[in-house]
Amino acid sequence: MSGPHLSSASRRVAASIAVLALALVPLAGRAGVAFKPKAQPAAKSSPATPPATGAETPEAAATRIVKLLADPALEGRGIGTHGLDSAGVFIAAEMRSDGLAPLGDSGSYFQSFTVTTGVAVGEPCGLKTTGVEIATGAEFQPLGFSTNGTVREPVVFAGYGITAPGYSYDDYAGLDARDKLVLVMTNEPGEMDSTSRFDGNVNTPYAELRTKAINAREHGALGLLVVNGPRYHHDEPLRAPRSDGGGYMSSGLLAAGISERAAEALMAKSGTTLSDAQAAIDRGEQPHSFALPESATVTVTLKRTRASIRNVVGAIAGRDTNRALVVGAHYDHLGYGQEGSLAPDSHLPHLGADDNASGVAAMLGVAHAEGSRARAGRSPAHTLVFCAFTGEEAGLLGSGHFVEDPPLPLERVDAMLNMDMVGRLRDNKLMVMGIGTAEELPALVTATNQSAGQFDLKTGQDGYGPSDHSSFYKRQIPVLFLFTGAHADYHKPSDTWDKINYPGLARVAGYATALFDSLDARPKLHYLQARSDSSTGRIAGGGGYGAYLGTIPDYMQTEGGVLLSGVRSGGPADQGGIKGGDVIVGFDGVKIDNIYDYTYALRSRKPGQSVRIMIKRGTQSLELTVTLGRRPG
Repeated sequence: MSGPHLSSASRRVAASIAVLALALVPLAGRAGVAFKPKAQPAAKSSPATPPATGAETPEAAATRIVKLLADPALEGRGIGTHGLDSAGVFIAAEMRSDGLAPLGDSGSYFQSFTVTTGVAVGEPCGLKTTGVEIATGAEFQPLGFSTNGTVREPVVFAGYGITAPGYSYDDYAGLDARDKLVLVMTNEPGEMDSTSRFDGNVNTPYAELRTKAINAREHGALGLLVVNGPRYHHDEPLRAPRSDGGGYMSSGLLAAGISERAAEALMAKSGTTLSDAQAAIDRGEQPHSFALPESATVTVTLKRTRASIRNVVGAIAGRDTNRALVVGAHYDHLGYGQEGSLAPDSHLPHLGADDNASGVAAMLGVAHAEGSRARAGRSPAHTLVFCAFTGEEAGLLGSGHFVEDPPLPLERVDAMLNMDMVGRLRDNKLMVMGIGTAEELPALVTATNQSAGQFDLKTGQDGYGPSDHSSFYKRQIPVLFLFTGAHADYHKPSDTWDKINYPGLARVAGYATALFDSLDARPKLHYLQARSDSSTGRIAGGGGYGAYLGTIPDYMQTEGGVLLSGVRSGGPADQGGIKGGDVIVGFDGVKIDNIYDYTYALRSRKPGQSVRIMIKRGTQSLELTVTLGRRPG
């Protein structure tokens, strides 16, 4: 589906930024900056706006940068969009203007890598049953996490497709779904009913289609057919599978959405209609599942799509080239609303002004300040590395690639400073996480605030969290993470440039610069394994689900089990003998192929339960018993 119509102002932005692409000729590495050239060619440039000329205040610079990165012309900076490429070239131009040496591939500012981005529908694809034959279109759409193939089997109706022990509800109770096609409805029982055991007004995780698919698979089904419940969603159009986001990870069975007409054809000989079946469930919030007299043939063909994405990396040479500091911020966002959007029905650019154009503006503010000093002859002690990470919203992909294939030896990095969502300063409150990752950080953060920040600081110990600093902390590098707090526009198209507190953003950039200078002026920090705390919960403020294992997944591995980067010290996984580097392939009888299977299995268990975890450790296959804890926060 094509994107929304762009305003004339946005078209002017898109046109004006074309002048810079040809100017970004890859530069050779500057003297004294040790980096590792790559054999691959530099990534192709896309248009970007030229940096401002002449004197510019920090506040004006932050405003200019955020307004450009959050312009609809950049398509929400989603993976696979031209807008993300354009944003990268713009950031590289800013780095070049500030005198940063390129630290990417083949003497460029770009560190490129390839990721799977989504799916495209192929042929053959469709549904056949008695009197009905449907191809891909208005009445049949494969789900993006479907496997490929053809299945012809009997069909069973499994209500909403939910097994939820915590709600005393199971659509599969007494139903034989093994080697069958399962027909289920979207959403949950009691939708729109605030007295429902499932809340009614807000869906629980059991309503997610992938959860329904994994549940069907775990009950032995070979395929899943999903139809909109007619009570509240009559004649709603089917959605084509997304070409972006994480839907490409397979659920392990065929899965497709079908129209009400197709569902009624499957139920025609059962003596009941889809509307009657839904009413029977919702009336008493009790399952009403049964076998259907029809069989069906379902065929799905999906092609996984891939894209090259790139970090943007520059550096200022230090007097001691064996020591480095890294400051980073991710510049990608959700495009037109891929997985992770909190406005899933909106196909508008998710502009990401705070998340994370604000962090990029702050990072570039630090680069400008440090570059100005270096050009004036005041070189830093450390080599200062500046990185705009890509793929953060898809699972810290850019920072993960940086530490897996670093442009300079990782052992030289003394500390990493990350900024994510720093544009909504309110009541002078600034959160600084990671102060427990080195002995010296609590005093350094406090002293720097007294001299250069004057914020009402809220600090957290933990080095883990839902942003790019986690990738560095996993490598035992001390980290700090700046964050001004969650808000109602998080992961929605309404996160726009005009809602940013620009004076506050400029102050955050100034504080980050002072922190960087304080780190640069001192000897190497003494790394600590920080204690876990609830301040590093989901960046929007969510606390996650109840049962807790204490593992740190590596999101770069998308199939074949869940690879762990580490485990939290003292957590259930650690106590049960699970280690970083293990691959979880089974969870209490649930086969684990990817992070979604793992999340499903964890959601279905309660704190205090003992579970069997199957892992691969090198050439060994092990089964460990772990008692689940309760999630912090």
